[in-house]
Amino acid sequence: MGSHCSFGDDRHLTNRVLSLGYATKYTARSKCLTETPKGYLRWLNQQTRWSQSRVREWLYNAVWFHKHHLRMTYEAVITGFFPFLLIATVIRLFYRSKIWNMLLFLLTVQLVGLIKSSSASCLRGNIIMVFMSLYSMLYMSSLLPAKMFAVATISKAGWGTSGRKSIVNFIGLIPVSVWYTILLGGVIFTIYKESKKPFSESKQTILIVGTCLYACYWVMFLTLYVVLIKNCGRRNTGQQYDMVLDV
Repeated sequence: MGSHCSFGDDRHLTNRVLSLGYATKYTARSKCLTETPKGYLRWLNQQTRWSQSRVREWLYNAVWFHKHHLRMTYEAVITGFFPFLLIATVIRLFYRSKIWNMLLFLLTVQLVGLIKSSSASCLRGNIIMVFMSLYSMLYMSSLLPAKMFAVATISKAGWGTSGRKSIVNFIGLIPVSVWYTILLGGVIFTIYKESKKPFSESKQTILIVGTCLYACYWVMFLTLYVVLIKNCGRRNTGQQYDMVLDV
């Protein structure tokens, strides 16, 4: 459109079309081969770069909400404010709550993820889709701080390496480390506060059962992941694609 755009150009072009009053249509017939990041750091940098684009385009698109369908406007508002509300809720939960409430929160997050992934698995007829429940932990542990870092660095785009580049950028670990420090501080503070009060037998039982359920979930899914994905679903490294898309 005549202006330099270093990331999110596809999203911006779509928003330009929507701002003119046109509509877009979804088609399931289109197919595109892509190359995704294999390592955690490249994935984290990719997601941060995408979050930068999402925040920038959310602000740009907010001016044209009145031209969109009410459902689309509702979804845009919810997705725009949800990360900030979730971070505030988690911090409050970890610093002003009780140990079993934090455990209940973790169990609820995984349960919701398991229900949604099971539904997707049934709809697609593919058991692999059940591993989408693991995304909930990735979202809570990595994507939330990455989104905040994207907001703070929205005007910078040079460090966000794509999945195809061989450069490993460690700057994405900064917000994750800060986030872990905040959560660890909350856990230590809550444990210290709770240690001053004697635990009843019922509370001890709840903590033990909840911890065992949470641990069993991760042991089961990580075992299935190793068996189904690592051993049986290895990609042919010699395969080459004619077209690669990395946005």
